[in-house]
Amino acid sequence: MDSFYMNGVLWHVEVVSHNSPMLVDRTGNERLGTTDPELKTIFLSDQLTGETKSRVLIHELGHCVIFSFNLQYGIHKVVKEDYWLEAEEWLCNFIAGYGRLIFETEMKNK
Repeated sequence: MDSFYMNGVLWHVEVVSHNSPMLVDRTGNERLGTTDPELKTIFLSDQLTGETKSRVLIHELGHCVIFSFNLQYGIHKVVKEDYWLEAEEWLCNFIAGYGRLIFETEMKNK
């Protein structure tokens, strides 16, 4: 997947060197994947493979959902400003950790 649309917003996916500055997040920490809402781009480390790559991509797609549907304002309403980034990360981790399980369970019930 090189690019995709979400709610009419065109997003790109780029695989970059594991030491790329694009893998430094908003808090200054190095990550395996990041999402830049201004560039509308997900950056993934070239070191990712298998299940880890899938989980990181799903996490980053969660960030795309937040920005494509302007959901960050909902987070801002219910979470103190000091915790906005932490709440967004928790939400994306929840999606990456349980999204597939929720979808698969729903599909089994059809």
